Amino acid sequence: MKKEITTEDLKKAAGGFATGVTIITSKEADDSIVGMTASSFVSVSFDPPLVSFFVDNNATFVKRLKTGATFGISILSSDQQKDSNHFAGYPDPEHQIVLEESEGFPLIQDPLAWYIAKAIQIIPTGDHHMALCSVEKLGRNDKKSPLLYFSSKYL
Repeated sequence: MKKEITTEDLKKAAGGFATGVTIITSKEADDSIVGMTASSFVSVSFDPPLVSFFVDNNATFVKRLKTGATFGISILSSDQQKDSNHFAGYPDPEHQIVLEESEGFPLIQDPLAWYIAKAIQIIPTGDHHMALCSVEKLGRNDKKSPLLYFSSKYL
């Protein structure tokens, strides 16, 4: 007899896969910046350069998913756990988030790597939406190490 797969089973199995941690940023009409922490980011294609990330249907960030929208994607380095916690809804009042726009769009200051990406397709995927994005600009700091997430903990 086949056991029913529960949400908890899925979370436990998926938690066995170590992922990097990103912060996805978006600019509002009034130029304010909003963001979210995401470990569900992936490089999709080299030619053309495409990336994607997923947003829970219940997250407030899902309202920002529109074809043509531009996003900043900051891949966090090992010393940026407090930045991750902030955008995951656990801010430290002593920690100041620093964004920079030197690449033309707000990104977390001094990340491991970054992308400026434009949504080309928003795809409903069960309890999440996937933003498929073209890469407009990118960069990497080879001297940094990644912030990793594994079994509901940072490594």
